[in-house]
Amino acid sequence: MNLSDTIVAVSSPAGAGERAVLRLSGRRAVEIAGRVFTPGRLQEAPTYTAWSGSLEPPGSGLAVPATLYMMRAPRSYTREDVVEFHVGAWPAVVPLLVEGLIRAGARAAEPGEFTMRALLSGRLDLAQAEAVMAVVEATTASALRAAGDLLRGHLSREVSRVADAIRDLLVLVEADLDFSDHAIEAAPPDQIASRIADARAALADLGRHSRGLETFGGQVRLVIAGRPNEGKSSLFNRLLAEDRAIVSPEAGTTRDELQAALHVGGLRFILSDTAGFDDACPERGRMASDELTGKALSKATAAIGRADLVLLAMDATASSYDRTAEIVDLVTAPMIVVATKCDLVSPDRVAQWLAARGVEADLVATSAATGAGVADLRQALVRAVDSGEVDRDSAGPVLAARHRTALEQAVVALARAGRVARRGCEAGELVAVELRESLDALSVIIGRKADADVLGSIFGRFCIGK
Repeated sequence: MNLSDTIVAVSSPAGAGERAVLRLSGRRAVEIAGRVFTPGRLQEAPTYTAWSGSLEPPGSGLAVPATLYMMRAPRSYTREDVVEFHVGAWPAVVPLLVEGLIRAGARAAEPGEFTMRALLSGRLDLAQAEAVMAVVEATTASALRAAGDLLRGHLSREVSRVADAIRDLLVLVEADLDFSDHAIEAAPPDQIASRIADARAALADLGRHSRGLETFGGQVRLVIAGRPNEGKSSLFNRLLAEDRAIVSPEAGTTRDELQAALHVGGLRFILSDTAGFDDACPERGRMASDELTGKALSKATAAIGRADLVLLAMDATASSYDRTAEIVDLVTAPMIVVATKCDLVSPDRVAQWLAARGVEADLVATSAATGAGVADLRQALVRAVDSGEVDRDSAGPVLAARHRTALEQAVVALARAGRVARRGCEAGELVAVELRESLDALSVIIGRKADADVLGSIFGRFCIGK
């Protein structure tokens, strides 16, 4: 895309209709429009004005009645001069008009080029740019509302707020490093760790109160997470009413993510069974116990990051839930806690642990051996969606899968930063590294740091004219 060109495309749906919209954007948009529109008089035309006349592109042999709308830079969609011609949507005529505008000096726009220009000019951020196609592709009123929420910048504002807090904290940490030899009082490690925990909690809360954009299409990503031998694979099989996952008393039986479609109450869930977190989340540069286990944990962490809803399996017979706290800290999606093996003991200890940790989530007692509680769990799944906890009526922002993964990566980096910060002042450089990584992850959401692959993946779905 040569951004110095003036581009043209049809920005309305194809086919016959009452109106077609031909859009020009670029520094020569007004000049080109003046060459093809009668009467001219456009150079002095103020922004947000409409003109009635005739569109007569050179070489077309046409004189088509048209209304011209003027939107001058920077008060336009692309922050360039934008001119739109509204004409009758005649399938045989509209392509000829576009060809005439190209002969007059414009270039045919590439898919998504108008929105790409809006992104690069700062008119939209990347999350809002994604919302443009979500609006175009919406097939239901709820899907349109969700896309509109993303387009209005709800997610962008929330992410920017937390990113600003992390950036302020990074400045404080780096100032301590830069002026450690001067008589300047450094921030106490406990204070740094506390502020990191606040930022991590804010991101986790943002994720848990968000709505998944994909769920408005009727599909919910449901991930079972937990420690090894908590009954995750048995729960997976019980929900599906078939033996899909291998169940073994040996820890670490599940290594790869196993997926299956689950239909409950008219809803379609994509159910995932993941590896147990036997060493919490994998740290950078260190695999949990071996390379295979490390890869399994990385996949499990990524699956949790993509989830719209998480089932946290907790063994009611376990003697301790200390390591479960690290998994809870990673979950940014709404969560249902499933107490397993409740045919052996009551779920009271699980409930007490959740209360002590301040975890607000539905608790469902189940037994894979007897099937007890599975019907209650199915009802809880439907309730989580229908109540708006997962999607429709939640007060939180709308997230696409890419956004949720980036949020999870930021939370993981902050968790590492918090653990390192508690070691003391000598760990400042490592804390700064992890804080930068969390900022990088959040920057990918709104496009402040998005590589060509990310942009290509997003704009590859766009149609011409948008």
